[in-house]
Amino acid sequence: MTRSAPHPWHGTAEPDAPTLVVGVLPNQSPTVVRRAVTLAHTMRASLVCVWADPARSFVAEEPDGTLVTTPLDPDHADSEEGSGVAETALSEKLAADLDDVGVPWRFVYSVGEASRALARVARETGAVLIVVGSRRPGIGGWMNHLIGGSTAGRLAHTQPVPVTIVPLAVEEHP
Repeated sequence: MTRSAPHPWHGTAEPDAPTLVVGVLPNQSPTVVRRAVTLAHTMRASLVCVWADPARSFVAEEPDGTLVTTPLDPDHADSEEGSGVAETALSEKLAADLDDVGVPWRFVYSVGEASRALARVARETGAVLIVVGSRRPGIGGWMNHLIGGSTAGRLAHTQPVPVTIVPLAVEEHP
């Protein structure tokens, strides 16, 4: 089992300022976060960047907010040096990308299905907007969409909060 402590705020979040929830992924194009930052500046909002790790399952939440998870694959045993590597790498990437942008932000690690995690965090934070990227280009993105549908589509059809979809593969038109 792996324990993931809550991540701190970077910058000072104003108590009455709106919150934007943005879905993030390891190796995701920085376009999604950049667009979310632009929106946050315009709205004078803070960002909550959420990654739902699909390879892990929820076990418990400790009183201090620490998330206890286990791998879905029983053949993947947690090891001390391997636990939390993807979470740490994504948190560090966000810190580098969001350094000096002038928007308060924090990272929330979750597990399971992305649209449910984004909806939960949006509810918990009172978010006024959820920002997600469009499906990744190529055959892999198409297969994910075919099998499980898109996160953006599920959110758009089930949430009372507006959903903004940032295009990731924009074709140039003359």
